[in-house]
Amino acid sequence: MDPEAYSRIIAGPLPVGSEIVPLAEAVGRILAHDVVARDPIPAFATSAMDGYALDARALELARAGALVTVVGDVPAGHRPVDVARGTAVRVMTGAAVPDGAAAVIPVEFTDAARTGGIPETITVASLPENLVDRWNIRDVGEDTAVGDIVVLGGQRLGAAAIGTLAMLGETTVEVRRRLRVGLIVTGDELAAASGAEEASAPIIPNSNLPMLSAAIVTAGAIPHVGTSSDDPTEFLTVLDGLLPDVDLVITTGGISAGAFEVVRASLEGTDSEFVRVRQRPGGPQGHGRRGGVPLLHFPGTPSGALLSFHLFALSLMSGTDLAARWQKAVYAGPELAGHVKGVSFVPVTVSVDGTVVPAERSRLRDFAGADAILRVPTAPAAITAGDLVEVLALPATGLER
Repeated sequence: MDPEAYSRIIAGPLPVGSEIVPLAEAVGRILAHDVVARDPIPAFATSAMDGYALDARALELARAGALVTVVGDVPAGHRPVDVARGTAVRVMTGAAVPDGAAAVIPVEFTDAARTGGIPETITVASLPENLVDRWNIRDVGEDTAVGDIVVLGGQRLGAAAIGTLAMLGETTVEVRRRLRVGLIVTGDELAAASGAEEASAPIIPNSNLPMLSAAIVTAGAIPHVGTSSDDPTEFLTVLDGLLPDVDLVITTGGISAGAFEVVRASLEGTDSEFVRVRQRPGGPQGHGRRGGVPLLHFPGTPSGALLSFHLFALSLMSGTDLAARWQKAVYAGPELAGHVKGVSFVPVTVSVDGTVVPAERSRLRDFAGADAILRVPTAPAAITAGDLVEVLALPATGLER
């Protein structure tokens, strides 16, 4: 099966809870539900310009070139001054406009200085022929009316959303509880040797644990980590120890068809099934459920494990089908031939003109400098410069999480 078909097989709801957090701590969190405006924005009529608020009679005088008497001054954040018939009040941008004002005339349309004290009178040099009613006055609720949905539930809160909530006077916000993801990295080759006879055993640095822990954090979830040797009893002890505290468990290694495949030996036929997805890298995959908790089983190769996380774990965690996550881009590299054994995934960078350029290879270090993952179709298909291709943006770019 292809990766998209496998993504649909493993799809399913993960537990969704919510919590209330301070607005300052909500950036990057997912909003639990729609936020509805309880108050209008602006809450009072405000000036859109630095200028002079005139009533209808004062406007008539101004059109006739007559002097208009200035009776007060309203900086932003101060109480408004009443505007008497036929007079003007100086107002600053964002300041409350006096009741009875018909328009705010920008200071540059008058003979008044831009700064300093208020003048006793002003004349208006010119006015638009078709002056709209309440020109340069932002009326109550003009931006947002009571009952408007201002931020949609389910979206990740960025700077604009945080600012919008702050404008509404919100100091806390209800967000989805962070998913708790268990991570078990398996393999004798990753465990520190304990016996004297094993002191010289070949040991591989455990890159999967810190790598996938970082990926889980980047995805907005909380990692609960563990390691296991190739002993099934130890593996099941570690797994069962994590289950009460997590919403999902990811394992790496131990899922091929050979000997010493600890995950497969422990779970196949009871809790999980194992397949080979037509993709490179990361063909061996597994999925299941134990104690009501979903399980995803990834290969132990670092590039295969990382790719599997981006393809399958993020699809499951976000509730988004993999097929819907691909974005279109224009390819600008050398010809890439498809592989006969399935879809190939290649790390790419996005150039300044928006095209994508492939890395030399698909090693972990090549993914480290990539902006996205390129999908290369199965042979005999090939990709050449100028082709419209499918890419999956990596979370570090900020394009997707």
